[in-house]
Amino acid sequence: MNRIGLALLAAAAFAMVAGDLLAGEPSRDTQGTPQKFYLTFDIFSPADITCDATGPGVRTRFQRNLAGRPILRVTGNAEAAQITCARPDGSRFTTTANRSEFYNTAEPLHATVLFREGLDAMQVLLTRGDRDIGTPQRNFVRVQ
Repeated sequence: MNRIGLALLAAAAFAMVAGDLLAGEPSRDTQGTPQKFYLTFDIFSPADITCDATGPGVRTRFQRNLAGRPILRVTGNAEAAQITCARPDGSRFTTTANRSEFYNTAEPLHATVLFREGLDAMQVLLTRGDRDIGTPQRNFVRVQ
C-alpha cells in the first residue's frame, strides 16, 4: 500500500513538472521584468469556477489540478492583469492579489483563495516558494 502511495505522489510531481515544461510561455512584460503569478483554490472551493485575466502584456493559461480545482497561470505583465473568476450560476469574482506584492526573478508569486460558499469577500493567502507572505487578505470579492 505504501508503494502505491509513493508511485501516485511521484506521478503527480512528474505531471506538475511536465506541465511547467510544456507551458513554456515566456514570462517577461514590456519592461523585461519576469512576472509569474499563480492563482489556485483550496479544497473547499467548488470545482466549477473558471478564471481568466486580461490586460496589456498579460498571458494566461487556465488548467485544473488533480483534484479538479482551478489554476490560473498569469505571466508577462502579471501585476497589471485584471483577474476575473466566474461560476455557472452567474456569480463573478475579482481579485487584486497579483498587485499586492513585488515580483522577483527567483520565484513566482502564488495565491490560494480560501473559498467559502455564500461569502462576498474571501481571503487570499500569498506565498513565495515555501514562505507565507503576510496575513491572508480579503481580496477575492464577489462583483455580481
